[in-house]
Amino acid sequence: MATIIKPKRSNTSTAIPSTTDIDVGEIAVNIPDKTIFIRDSAGNVQTLANYSVADPTLVFPTGDYGDFQSSVTDAFGATVSISFDCLDTPNGAVVTNDLGSIT
Repeated sequence: MATIIKPKRSNTSTAIPSTTDIDVGEIAVNIPDKTIFIRDSAGNVQTLANYSVADPTLVFPTGDYGDFQSSVTDAFGATVSISFDCLDTPNGAVVTNDLGSIT
């Protein structure tokens, strides 16, 4: 039979565990906010993961990164050439939308 591990958890939105709620290294989960907390070695409660927070510094790379060309001579003396077009622009438009929090 499998062992079920249940971390400390809250079903109250925006609830954050205090230092008296969890020990160092222990995790707690806020289920409505989809957030995982941990108490670090300094005794502070830190957010370990937050499903609903987007990273505003994340940039989707687009553009033409040039071409890659290479020629080699194989074991039989034949020249083999390889060429790749490294165009990294996706078809269509790249659109970002803030979908808000997940409830």
